[in-house]
Amino acid sequence: MNSDLFGEREKAVIRWAELVTWNKARYDGEAFKKLAAHFDSTEIVELTTVAAFRGLMNRFIDSLQIELEGPELQAAGGRAAASQEDLHAYIEELVNLR
Repeated sequence: MNSDLFGEREKAVIRWAELVTWNKARYDGEAFKKLAAHFDSTEIVELTTVAAFRGLMNRFIDSLQIELEGPELQAAGGRAAASQEDLHAYIEELVNLR
């Protein structure tokens, strides 16, 4: 990730979450090293749990065709889009897990 919007700590979390989502975290020792530079083992377990759980829920909800968005948004044919502020708040929440 080459974005200037996030610091190295945030980038490590984003990369780790991506690897967990695609079930490839075990193969990327460099990503783990970058994560471990910012988080202790308990925090890494928590981050991994959150990423894995979110992936599980997405697959579960999609498989059962459960719509989480309100009727107004569904009627408009779209899904909610997260703002840049929402994305930063979500990542900050992940980063600050303790």
